[in-house]
Amino acid sequence: MDQSHAGQIATLLNTRNQLVKNYDAKTILAARTRFLFEVRDGQVVGCVEVKKVQWYQAEVNHLTVHKDYCRRGIAQALLDAATARAIKDGARILQCTIRDNNVESGALFLKNGFVRTALFLYPDTGNNVGVYQKVISPPKAAEISAAMGA
Repeated sequence: MDQSHAGQIATLLNTRNQLVKNYDAKTILAARTRFLFEVRDGQVVGCVEVKKVQWYQAEVNHLTVHKDYCRRGIAQALLDAATARAIKDGARILQCTIRDNNVESGALFLKNGFVRTALFLYPDTGNNVGVYQKVISPPKAAEISAAMGA
């Protein structure tokens, strides 16, 4: 990722999401290893942040596609890449939060096996936010046996 990509990612995130705090290129570059992005014709057209939050859990943040590139499979490809990254990083659960009125994002995650486990009001924005989770790497039988003392 270079400065130009980081700036384009920040602009995309800031214009397509209802953020409490805007991103800038410096912030994106500082977290560059967590961002996956798609470039078409020299322009960043989609991005997602994948962040490990616990030894067993990763979080997908702000899966975003440029408005001119929606419905072209970019969101699905980014979610697939984010899931693969989380598995590679050893996560067992992948989680995200989605504004309740963001019907398209909710549908994408549900279609991919995520389950909405909670809904709450985020007071900073006034939005109802759903928490979606998916088991992405279940424990092996030997791990279960060991945990149960067998």
